[in-house]
Amino acid sequence: MSEPLSAVVVAAGRSQRMGFDKLLTPLGGKPLLLHTLERLLRTQVPADIVLVVRPGSESEMTTLVEPLKDLGSIRIVPGGVQRQDSVQAGLAAVPGSSEFVLVHDAARPFITKELVDVVLAAAKLSDAAVCGAPCSDTLKEVAEDGLVIRTVDRSKLWTVQTPQIFRTSLLREAYTQALASGEVFTDDTAVVEKMGKPVRIVLYHGINLKVTTPSDWKLAESFLQFGESDFGPGQMLRKHLHDMNNHLTPLMGYAYLLFNEALEESSMKKFANNIKLAAERCQVTTAAMQKQVRELFPRKND
Repeated sequence: MSEPLSAVVVAAGRSQRMGFDKLLTPLGGKPLLLHTLERLLRTQVPADIVLVVRPGSESEMTTLVEPLKDLGSIRIVPGGVQRQDSVQAGLAAVPGSSEFVLVHDAARPFITKELVDVVLAAAKLSDAAVCGAPCSDTLKEVAEDGLVIRTVDRSKLWTVQTPQIFRTSLLREAYTQALASGEVFTDDTAVVEKMGKPVRIVLYHGINLKVTTPSDWKLAESFLQFGESDFGPGQMLRKHLHDMNNHLTPLMGYAYLLFNEALEESSMKKFANNIKLAAERCQVTTAAMQKQVRELFPRKND
């Protein structure tokens, strides 16, 4: 039986860079916040969700999440001025039975079960884990006057995202120390690092967009539209994967026949075995891709 996991979804921001309240604005037919909560609930991993909202908006948010009540438990608590204040408010509402806690940005609506599972597995190894990706862009340190100071070596640099998952007792202790120090943190793993504890990072190739700017909004709208449509990238990927499986089936059959017909210890036997192994690996990869497509581009009847 898996360890109890609670989720803290931080939704207490002001959407200053967006120019409007992005979490409550309809995106693909329903508020952005509902997309995030619904997808997280449908992973069936967290035992419950603590939703941290702007103080004074509790009643409005309770009404907003009412359609999701049959999917799981969502408890609403008011947040604070800084992000770390809101996370601490969420942590205070996490049950003592929850061995692990997941912290997630409300503005990341493409969370999947695969993503939660891989970060949770890493957290079980190291007590703290985060998903991310190696930096692909060249990084520059820039002065206030806009002039470049230096080019930063990116070989060991990663960008981090959410969800971030921690052993609950560790994150609580880390935030207790952070509160005493008076420092301000915008990332929960940084709070744990400040305490001197290691954080494990895991690579995630899927879509995990954080909707922050108007261009992000348009991109997220496109992803959601294509996911609900019979046309677009979701349907196109399904077709290509279906075609690939249709090609792989006879290829594997021919490889097995060739392998069985070839003489032992012959070069043809080794050649046929290599083809067979390659086809099998392609089939495993295709199955993983099909699972990813179903999660990223769900159809209405999925």
